[in-house]
Amino acid sequence: MKQKDALKIIVLFAILYFIWLFVVALNEVMNGGTLLLELKMWAIIGVVLYALFLLVEVVMYLTVPKEESREIKLVSEAITRVMCSNCKTTFTISDTGVRPMPYTCPNCGKEGALKGKKVEGSKMTVTCPECSASFEIMDTGERPLTYECPYCHHHGVVETCSEPE
Repeated sequence: MKQKDALKIIVLFAILYFIWLFVVALNEVMNGGTLLLELKMWAIIGVVLYALFLLVEVVMYLTVPKEESREIKLVSEAITRVMCSNCKTTFTISDTGVRPMPYTCPNCGKEGALKGKKVEGSKMTVTCPECSASFEIMDTGERPLTYECPYCHHHGVVETCSEPE
């Protein structure tokens, strides 16, 4: 059980006890009923339980490891995925919305321009036979499907059509 869940259960028990105590006290005042203990004793038990619950909550709060907060860098521009027309490598660029928007492929260095139309196809993960690195290419249906490894720059051809991701 998580510590937050335990704290919720403790708070729930404390609330239920005080609701029960209020109902019993109201019943005794209205109907003159008797309890196993006097109302004063039930109130003392309630205060002791409340102090115990509070102590347990403080101990649990102090022993819970603090979660590290990660800073998130906010980017005002949109991010767009682009496929290089030369080596079929997919990569992301900051899209300012201006068209045509020039870009350079980080893999082969070929320059291109984003003109506003999307590339049709599906992503495919390829493992380079030379360096065993895995990377994504875009399967546009064009055959033979050639690629260039962004790590060792090995040129290859996809032999079989595997299930696209």
